[in-house]
Amino acid sequence: MKYITTVNLIIMTLILSCSRSDSSGEAVSDTGQSAQEPLAVEVLEMEPRKFSRQFEVAGTTEAIRDAFISTEINGQIKQIPVRRGQRVDRGELLIRLNTDVTEKNLAEVKTNLELAARLFEKQEELWQQQIGSEVQYLEARHGKESLEARLATMEQQIELAHIRAPFPGIVEDILVREGELAAPGMQLLRLVNLELMRVSARISEAYLNSVQEGDPVELRFPAYTGEVFTERINRLGKVIDPQTRTFVMEVILSNMNERLKPNMLTSVMVTDFTEAHALVVPSVILKQDFDGTFLFRAKGTHAEKVYVETGITVQDETLITGGLEQGDRVIVRGYNLTSDGAPVRIVNNIPMQ
Repeated sequence: MKYITTVNLIIMTLILSCSRSDSSGEAVSDTGQSAQEPLAVEVLEMEPRKFSRQFEVAGTTEAIRDAFISTEINGQIKQIPVRRGQRVDRGELLIRLNTDVTEKNLAEVKTNLELAARLFEKQEELWQQQIGSEVQYLEARHGKESLEARLATMEQQIELAHIRAPFPGIVEDILVREGELAAPGMQLLRLVNLELMRVSARISEAYLNSVQEGDPVELRFPAYTGEVFTERINRLGKVIDPQTRTFVMEVILSNMNERLKPNMLTSVMVTDFTEAHALVVPSVILKQDFDGTFLFRAKGTHAEKVYVETGITVQDETLITGGLEQGDRVIVRGYNLTSDGAPVRIVNNIPMQ
């Protein structure tokens, strides 16, 4: 009996202690829960800004004017008046073939032509006086014209034996030596001009409708770390490669100080989407329920649940296409702890970058 009385006293003491705590502590609601304190949040103020998406492809660099020089006729190489690394102008002599035999034949043709021209002149005078036959006149004219044509051909052969630079550039390599025989189509010398370069890259056909000629691209070269060359797409290929499902993209750029070299590797950043006045939010604050995608914005002193329409996502940002307006303050810190209508206290207002 004494033990039961002691237990009852302890229980009564605990009840009285709790009653004093409720009367002297914070206010208690009808449901037994304390009133909710405003949640400290950070907000992002919506302001339109430029928003774009890029993708990266690998490219290679080549000189627009880069040629292996060859000859159109057979002949022995008699002279190479240039050296590797030498700069030459257009029309400058690169290689001269042996033309000794052709020049001797040319001298003989010139002598015969002088005689044929004199005979034709005399025969023409007689024909005008109606002396002699028409056949003699025609034979004299034909002999003269035939020698003139032969002379022109031989002069052209001699000119072809002088291989000249088709454009100004640098002699990159000489592939033959004096005394060797040259034949049509045989590579004799490599000439390159570095003033204009072409960057070529292959793009997936998935971007066929989102990439256009004239769109800006960013070029980066491993040899020049930190430098970005901004150019525009010059040409897009019209044929899809059946093996790789890609098409060609070409960019032409001026090569200041000849820093870029043929066959350099290139990283090409292509912009396939741009919105000049976009509302963008961090992707992490977007949530999903049965009704769609939503986020929370600060409306006065309370949080408001807002359903939004979204566009593309780039890295950790998502384009908002509907549901928000300029000036809305979107909760970006504390969004996981709030709910629709919950009181909030803004501790930081982050401006749109």
